[in-house]
Amino acid sequence: MQRNILAFAISIAFTLIVLGSRSWAQSSPTFVQLGRAKGALYKPESGPEPHIGIIVMHREANYMNHVACGEFAKRGFMVLCMNSRFENSESSVRWELIPLDVSEGVNHLKKQLGAGGKIILYGHSGGGVTMSFYQAVAEKGPAVCQGPNKLVQCGNELKGLTPANGIILSDGHPGNPILRLRSVNPATSDIRGGRGDPKLDPFSANNGFNPNGSSRYSESFKKDYFAAQSARMNRLIDIALGQLRRIETGKEIYSDDGPFNIPGFDNARLLSLDSSIRHTTLQPEKLLKNDGTVVKQVVESIAPSRPELAKLNRTFSEGARGGLTVRSFLSSNAIRSTNSMDEKQIDLCSSNNSTPCMVQSVSVPLLAVAHQASFQNLLQEVEINYLNSKSADKDFIVVEGSMTSIGACTNCATGAAEYANARKNFFDYTAKWINDRF
Repeated sequence: MQRNILAFAISIAFTLIVLGSRSWAQSSPTFVQLGRAKGALYKPESGPEPHIGIIVMHREANYMNHVACGEFAKRGFMVLCMNSRFENSESSVRWELIPLDVSEGVNHLKKQLGAGGKIILYGHSGGGVTMSFYQAVAEKGPAVCQGPNKLVQCGNELKGLTPANGIILSDGHPGNPILRLRSVNPATSDIRGGRGDPKLDPFSANNGFNPNGSSRYSESFKKDYFAAQSARMNRLIDIALGQLRRIETGKEIYSDDGPFNIPGFDNARLLSLDSSIRHTTLQPEKLLKNDGTVVKQVVESIAPSRPELAKLNRTFSEGARGGLTVRSFLSSNAIRSTNSMDEKQIDLCSSNNSTPCMVQSVSVPLLAVAHQASFQNLLQEVEINYLNSKSADKDFIVVEGSMTSIGACTNCATGAAEYANARKNFFDYTAKWINDRF
């Protein structure tokens, strides 16, 4: 009798395990190898078969479990969340190869959706320039990323890419090079990292730095600082180009690439230290309120200042971006300019990693979304991308109280409970935007 009871119990337990695993399998994504890239394919658990697919990818961050994967799948879309061939390795990035990885995803989703399927590119943070670069090349061909003004030119292997049907930029910043341009410390020497001109030190109280809150820099300091940031970036570019020529002519120890460590290359951006810099949108824009209503006004950033950047700027992992190479610097971290904060004085298309450049070659419907509590204070940057876009059908909105991570701000002056709907509001709005068009 006891033996029968035990056998019955084991049978029940096994059944529960099997049923549980089936349920888990049904709600879990499917791994997909995509050439040298890889992805996780998410599908809705119920409802009609999707006819719209969304691709989520960054140049090197792991996006296979990005919040957008499940949120869009819950709203009826097929979602392919991808990692590029440069996964978790900024130093190995060869930016001009990125469209080949996105293309693998587009082609895979096309097969999954069948005839009539629509593809939306979802670019979050650094994924914004990833997707705008792909779409620009897919629409206009490699000429978009070739020319004498380019620090690095793409190859003709980018011919014949399949254009997507729409693009969404969620806190899609201007591109890695412009971020680095605005983050490089001009008071740090180029190679050894020694202190340079103290009059340009952004972390000196004499210049306006506040270690306990928002800093306040004078107009004179900002003018000199922004010009000095450009000057340092231009010097670094010249050094890197010279080193690359020596590599290619066999005059360096390495024949393919070489280390290019840059002290103080990140975390010295004044707009993250001084909350008065680019604090609002340039013009009245739509603000998606926590209660779901939309108002139009000049929107203010609520991102708190970040005095902790003073310590991060001196680190190797953050301040030097963990170390770059000559090629990864030129391809994905460098851009020419004469003033770091004036788009008219930045050669926006000298780098192919430039959102405001690439969106000028994109014609499909475009949605740009800024998060009001963006940790990099991207409010105006995202708006500028939107304004630069040549899409006839384009939309821009700011999500109240939302951080770049797409959730209620947890360290803003107003408590997170006041922005409890930030994530839901964002995904509901973007889903409606997609469904209204496709």
